[in-house]
Amino acid sequence: MWCWRRLNCDFAKILAVLLTVMVGSLPRVAQADPPLVMPIRSVDLAGVQECYNDPHPGGFCDQCKSPNTGNYSLTNYVLLREALKAGGMDVKLVGIGSPNSARSRMMVETGMATIKADWDFNMDQNEHVLKSDAFIRSGEFFKGIYGLPENPLLKNIHDIRDLRPLIAATNLHWRLDWQVLQNMRLASLFPASTMSQMYNLIGQGRADFTLLEFSARPDMVRELNGLKLAPVADVKVALPGSQHFMVSRGDMRAERIIAVLNRGLKTLRENGLLSQCLHQGGVINAKAADWKVLNAGEPGISEHHTFDLLENHR
Repeated sequence: MWCWRRLNCDFAKILAVLLTVMVGSLPRVAQADPPLVMPIRSVDLAGVQECYNDPHPGGFCDQCKSPNTGNYSLTNYVLLREALKAGGMDVKLVGIGSPNSARSRMMVETGMATIKADWDFNMDQNEHVLKSDAFIRSGEFFKGIYGLPENPLLKNIHDIRDLRPLIAATNLHWRLDWQVLQNMRLASLFPASTMSQMYNLIGQGRADFTLLEFSARPDMVRELNGLKLAPVADVKVALPGSQHFMVSRGDMRAERIIAVLNRGLKTLRENGLLSQCLHQGGVINAKAADWKVLNAGEPGISEHHTFDLLENHR
């Protein structure tokens, strides 16, 4: 099929995926619902497709029973699939590639895709989507203070006042990171367009630190293009935003999907599987569980929002 426009290409890809799913299911009893389509970052798509094709018993795709490192799209995919199942909806969840989050959001808004995970501020004033209950509540998502391991200015950080003489760098489009850093009243804050620029600013000594998700490596170090950044020990910051699933109003099942998700997420939070998936999926790092939250006193941040692994999910 010739694709004269990008949207036509996307529709063609989605149609091809859905036809493959339906044809592959012909010998079996028909599904209760047509598949849900979830846009996935292109770099993460292979892992999601592998999970769709093979549940890998005992692996991350099997109720998050083993670690998943580096593929956050896979974490959201498995969590969504488990929430739908727990909520009582028997439906296939199909991933389709997308270059970035903005494109994925547009696909859901226009009905080209059904559902994706996103921050609350991308849904609250969006009339094209419905929002599920939060699977990460405000103040439950943490980032580390990452800088060069040898930087002496990062050796004795105990509260926000110790950071104020320093210089930070972050992506201007990372809304919550920018907000947290601005509230610190630092000496300076550099905007960066890419992760590489952030690392370069720190590597060149023009910035002291940035905010990054905790690495799953034993030393918690993050590395890009040979440059290693390490977290300041014993401190972290919480992001003042919640994460939900957005569902396209263009899907006739939208209201039902939201009701199913809310039931399912409640069940997963109560039985500990939500915590299990976020820990095993690399969203929450258990090593930093007891670290001090530097911005705990700010609106929307609470130290009482923690994910403890229940005994049956340890």
